Amino acid sequence: MALTITLEPEAEARFREEAARAGLSLEQLAAQRLLEAELLWRIRTAAPASETRHLHSLLRRRRSGSVTPAEKTELQALLDQREKRGAQRLQDLAQLSRLRATPVRQLMEQLGIHPLASP
Repeated sequence: MALTITLEPEAEARFREEAARAGLSLEQLAAQRLLEAELLWRIRTAAPASETRHLHSLLRRRRSGSVTPAEKTELQALLDQREKRGAQRLQDLAQLSRLRATPVRQLMEQLGIHPLASP
C-alpha cells in the first residue's frame, strides 16, 4: 500500500534531518512514528466507563454473597478481559520503550502511569 503525505517545507526539512540523525529512511521514520502513535493510543485507551461500573457492581455483589451463577460467569469473563488488556498494555509499553530506547519505568513516568501498590 502506498501512502503519500504532504508536509509544509519546514516540517519536511525537520523530518528529513531527524531521519538522517537516526540513520533511517523517511519511510522508516514515518513507519516508526505511526507505530509509536498506535502504541500510545492503545496504552492510553482505558476500558469503557460503563464496563468498569458493571464490573465494580458485580464485584460488590460477589463480596456481599448475592451474585448469581450467571453473574459469576460474567464477572470471570470481565476479569479475564481486563487481565488480557493489562498484559497487552505491558507488551505495548515494552515495545514503545524499545522504540524510544527508554527504560520502561522512565517511559511510564513520562506517560503518567503509576504501578499499583502491592497488596
